[in-house]
Amino acid sequence: MRGDFEAYLNDSFRDENGKLDLAALLALEDEADMDVVVVMPTPQPLPENSELAEAIRGNSRALGCALVHPTEPEPVEQVRLAAEVWEMPGIKLMPAIHNYNVDDPIVRPVVEVARDYGLIISIHSGPNNCHPNRIGTVASWVPETPVIMDHMGFPDDLDAGISVAKANKNVSLGTTILRFHRRWGTDPDTVVPTEVKTAVDELGPEQIVFGSNLPEYRPIQVINALKRLELGDDAEALIFGGNLARIYGL
Repeated sequence: MRGDFEAYLNDSFRDENGKLDLAALLALEDEADMDVVVVMPTPQPLPENSELAEAIRGNSRALGCALVHPTEPEPVEQVRLAAEVWEMPGIKLMPAIHNYNVDDPIVRPVVEVARDYGLIISIHSGPNNCHPNRIGTVASWVPETPVIMDHMGFPDDLDAGISVAKANKNVSLGTTILRFHRRWGTDPDTVVPTEVKTAVDELGPEQIVFGSNLPEYRPIQVINALKRLELGDDAEALIFGGNLARIYGL
């Protein structure tokens, strides 16, 4: 099985009637031979989780992931809706957009309810309020719950991301890294993201999960960049889908 842990069904996928077009997103996943994709709504202050749920309803290839804003009213209710009403197996935290510290105590009830429902937790990583060390604190609150660290701590904190994943075995690093392609060259279709190999070498491939960040980059672009690392067939099988299947119980 092959799968993409992060794609956004955002406004770029609206059809001429203004409706979200899941088929257009899946066509880009097909280009990379992806069987399933974890789909998230546009990352904005008031995410349209219910609209996303309606757009993907009944399609077994699309796994919904609700964007939850812990500083808005009733964030725990959003988690309940994700699990019980929208039938989504995951939630996403975006501190960089929603402007809170990801390890603030207000977040703990959100992730604990996600744990109680058996939901997967994805978290945007970066500097300051979503630094990998802060994500490590969140992961320690729910040690049996899988946590995917989006962007692997890039651009400046990969070492911290690796250290957090070493200390918290429920943390996996997501390969949504092509946005930083200028670290390795000017052309995202030719770059060799060597620091991802460092993560694989230090953690093993079992804690690395493929993600594209579609539509920012096409899944095939990220697949090809990772293939240029020559990680080997076994490692690629885990990264490109085996780990996602285990995490999401597919």
